[in-house]
Amino acid sequence: MNCSSRIRSLAVPILGLAAMFIWQKPAHASDEFTPETARAAATKGDARAEYFLARYYAGTDSGNPDYLKAAEFMRDSASQGYAPAEAGLGSFYAHGTGVNQDMSRAIQWYRKAAAQGNALAEYCLGYACAHGEGVPKNVDEALAWWQQAAEQGQVYAQNALGQFYFSGDNANDTNHINYALAAKWLLKAAEQDYVPAMNNLGYLYQNGLGVPKDWPEAFKWYRRAARRGDAMAQANLGMMYESGDGVPVDKVEAYKWFSLSAEQNNVEGRHSYGMYNMYHYLTPEQFAEARQRVADFHLWALTNQPASGTKRETQSAP
Repeated sequence: MNCSSRIRSLAVPILGLAAMFIWQKPAHASDEFTPETARAAATKGDARAEYFLARYYAGTDSGNPDYLKAAEFMRDSASQGYAPAEAGLGSFYAHGTGVNQDMSRAIQWYRKAAAQGNALAEYCLGYACAHGEGVPKNVDEALAWWQQAAEQGQVYAQNALGQFYFSGDNANDTNHINYALAAKWLLKAAEQDYVPAMNNLGYLYQNGLGVPKDWPEAFKWYRRAARRGDAMAQANLGMMYESGDGVPVDKVEAYKWFSLSAEQNNVEGRHSYGMYNMYHYLTPEQFAEARQRVADFHLWALTNQPASGTKRETQSAP
């Protein structure tokens, strides 16, 4: 079977609403406010309370979104210069959430927040500059914004830098490729438990790009991402078990990971899964064992799949 590992292509979207609020949640918010106390404080113009209510009405705490109210409170908070709300309002305008979509206004609010050192706003500005959304495309400016955010520990920016330094701006761009920097920033993101960076870091270790070639390290990061549901990492892990690269050959375990990857419609996973089924690489007993391992993994994942950037799983995966 012809197997090769892959790295994710550069795909760094402006954050979805829920993801943005997860990372922008102030440490004090859940302790300081309830919806009732926040409403009382908001009537007195407390910007943090207004921001709390914006998050609440966006559904991040209530689970019942009212985006018009969320945008109203976000605007009230941002108008007082509260940087998380300025970044949040920028995201509202970028996505058309509770307001008319308007990238130029999104950029204005991102810039206000970034001027206060808000790392998420810096990341979003970097994305906008990299893709020419609301501003002229400017790769160097994008890198500068991502650098500022990444140095503050902003995990999306760290991952963006890592991906960019691996692949450049496009297929013809070799000026920006720097595997050592790619490895540096992907490692920082992966160490923050950011799943998309883990598969990419595994690829770098597998191929000795920017880091010494190290099969155990490649396996570690592929496995960590695969256990968290990353379809590409699951396919890569299956390839390692199939070929015996860095681990003992285990066709049953390979088939398990190919199956899990194929369930998510991953191309490599589907291909390898199909090859096993077509050419009968396993005995009927081995197929049964592999399917049981898949079922065991799904059962484990029901209670051991933390959100990226939060606590790691507490039980060993099957």
